[in-house]
Amino acid sequence: MRTVYLGTSEFAAVVLQRLAESEHRPALVVTRPDAKRGRGQKLSPPPVADLARELGIPVLQPPDLHAAEVLDSISEVKPEVLVVCAYGVLVKEPLLSYEILNVHPSLLPRWRGAAPVERAIMAGDAETGVAIMRLTAGLDSGPVCLVEREPIRVDDDYGSLSLRLSAIGGEALVRALDERPPYVEQDEAGVTYAHKIEAADRALDPTRPPEAVERVVRALRPHIGARLPLPDGSYLGVVRAEVDGETLAPAGGHVRTDGERLLLDCNGGALELTEIQPPGARAMRAADWLRGRPDPALTDFWLDPRLPARSLDELMETAVREWDSDAEWPPYLAALTWRGDEATLAVALELLERRDDPRARAVGAYVLGQLGIPERTHPQESAAALERHAEGEEDPEVLATIASAFGNLGPRYGLETLLKLRRHADPRVREGAAEALAGRDEERVFDALVELTADPEPGIRDWATFALGTLSPQDTPTLRDALAARLEDSDDSTRIEAVHGLALRGDARALDATLDLLGEVGPHDDGGNAADTIWKRYALTQATVRLAALTGDARLKEHLPALDERLMGTAIEGDLRTAYDRVGDG
Repeated sequence: MRTVYLGTSEFAAVVLQRLAESEHRPALVVTRPDAKRGRGQKLSPPPVADLARELGIPVLQPPDLHAAEVLDSISEVKPEVLVVCAYGVLVKEPLLSYEILNVHPSLLPRWRGAAPVERAIMAGDAETGVAIMRLTAGLDSGPVCLVEREPIRVDDDYGSLSLRLSAIGGEALVRALDERPPYVEQDEAGVTYAHKIEAADRALDPTRPPEAVERVVRALRPHIGARLPLPDGSYLGVVRAEVDGETLAPAGGHVRTDGERLLLDCNGGALELTEIQPPGARAMRAADWLRGRPDPALTDFWLDPRLPARSLDELMETAVREWDSDAEWPPYLAALTWRGDEATLAVALELLERRDDPRARAVGAYVLGQLGIPERTHPQESAAALERHAEGEEDPEVLATIASAFGNLGPRYGLETLLKLRRHADPRVREGAAEALAGRDEERVFDALVELTADPEPGIRDWATFALGTLSPQDTPTLRDALAARLEDSDDSTRIEAVHGLALRGDARALDATLDLLGEVGPHDDGGNAADTIWKRYALTQATVRLAALTGDARLKEHLPALDERLMGTAIEGDLRTAYDRVGDG
């Protein structure tokens, strides 16, 4: 079959080689003009041009594919079929009047567009392949006559995968020309688009999981390259990376070292950058670079948490989708709160008014409560909007978020709203109110927290008891009685807060409950049972030390921590010395 071949890249050159070996050897090759390449910016022909000349096939390199003289040259060879593969120019009429086969490296209709191999790796697809389709006016939307599948291996990068796909593509093209299988229209329901790789795609995004970031490194190797922005405005090229353990920055964005390892904390885990390309240097192992003692400012820094490269609209919509995430520090929500400017305030206010989307309203309330962290911006406007909205809001999750927002804004704001919400029917709302009331020094708040210590929900009792026992500066009979009423609570966390609060005030009524809790935990237990968090262990330990110093009860002796350098200079040291004096040192 007489063919004309249009292609440009290395991938297209491999396909051309196979086509030239078949009965369908092209009578003419059309490719792009020579272009400047490499560091020296030397003018060089595209790979397809070099191969076509080596094969002795006539070559055209027109700046305009659709110029009359180019169309005439194609027409003169009387092709039966035109073949296109990675040519890089939109083909339109009158060329579309020919039958044109397109070699596309994806499983159409998935990944139509300019970068299908890169996008498949980035997305974590298990497989990809090559589709032979008829070119039409739409973007890779024509009917398909042949598909060959290929698994994506866990260590595949663009170089290894595209090499296999180009070989598969050449064989599939020859088979399609030999056998002329029927065309089948694509299923529009499965369409995804492989957009061209832009500068933003090259920048590693630590707000994503480390597995996703590592796939970006592989998808852009070796032809484009991933990179990290450095504090001095330059970029660190990232050639190879490996997922590596836990992150020290839950929302991502911390570049740090661990010995001779260079790490990027991502959202949910760390990524080790094993091979890098420092600015103005060749690619090298990260360990070798670190042994050269580079400027610490380039090896220990935080990326901008405001995500300045992201548009406000993108952050807003992504944050709404992120609202249902289990992440401890959702990065797009955090980016909105860090920005703190008037534009972000306007976005939060707009989200709060989306009557048909409670998730959006919750995001709006969340952002208003933390706008401008670490220093609050627009607190009065935020508080006023939250108070207005709380009056008509019916969704419990949104109301709970509004309550928490007032807690973040601080004691100057939202008191009347919080006092109303503390008696809401939904426990999520009452718990939000309990959290937000904690630390406020006012008689009505004190009374509300006393009331909440008897709430039916254990989480609310826990918060209210903590607020009274640990955060409240008051020490009154009413407060102590409220704490004492929780000494036999069914919830261990609430019991620990009660004994801690009473012990801080020197109230020996906490002794028996403390001994009960210590019996459940065991001497010097580091976890499990009642004291299953760092705070609970600290609270129970401090209560034990205070009560031993107060009562001299020998039953507490085995539960006292050792008096060593770890506790020297801490708030516990003085009481611990007194405790050992009273219970005996032997």
